[in-house]
Amino acid sequence: MEGFLASSELPLAFVPVFASVLALPGPNAAFAVGQSLKYGVVRSLYVPLGFMLATGIHAAMVLSGLGVLVLQYASALVVLKWLGVLYLLYLAYKAFTAKSSILAVSPKPMSRRTMLTTAMLVSLTNPKALLASLMLYPLFIRDAGSYAAQSVALGLVAMVVSFGVYGGYVLAASLIRRRLVRSHRANKIVGAFYLGAAGALAAK
Repeated sequence: MEGFLASSELPLAFVPVFASVLALPGPNAAFAVGQSLKYGVVRSLYVPLGFMLATGIHAAMVLSGLGVLVLQYASALVVLKWLGVLYLLYLAYKAFTAKSSILAVSPKPMSRRTMLTTAMLVSLTNPKALLASLMLYPLFIRDAGSYAAQSVALGLVAMVVSFGVYGGYVLAASLIRRRLVRSHRANKIVGAFYLGAAGALAAK
C-alpha cells in the first residue's frame, strides 16, 4: 500500500488546476443547476454522481491511450452530442410549458437513473472535455514511479474533485431554490438553465 501511495503521489497543483477547469460555466454546470432548482439538493446529487463517473471514464480513456482513438471517430461523439442537446431542449420545453407557476417536484419526476445517465451523456459527449483531459492528465504523470499507480490515483482524485465541484453547483442552486419556490417565474428560470445547457453543449 505504501508503495502504491509513493508511486502515485500527485503534484499538489493537480487538484486546483483540475477544479478550476471543471468550475468554468458550461453544459455540466447548467444542467446541475437546472436539476437542483427543479428537484432539490438531495435528489439532484445523482447529477454530480453522473459527472463523477463520466470523469472516471474520460480518465480511463485518456490514460489507457483510447482517447486518441476515440477522437479519430469523432463523428460518433457528434451524433451522441446532438441527442443530448435534443433531450435538454425537451426538458427546457417541459419547464417553459408547465401549467403550475409554483416550483415543485413534478408528479412524474425524472428518475434517479435517468438523472445519472443524462448527466453522464452530457459530459461524455462534450468533445472539449475529452480534449482537456488529453492535455491535462499527461502533465501530472512523472517519469519515476509506476505509470499504472499514477493513472489510478489521478483518475480517482479527478472523480472526487468532479463530484465536489458539481455538488457545489447543486448545493448553491438549492439555496436559490428556497427563494424561488413561490416565484411565478420559477419554471421559466429552470427552463432557461436547461436551454443554456443545451446551447453550451451544442456550441462545443
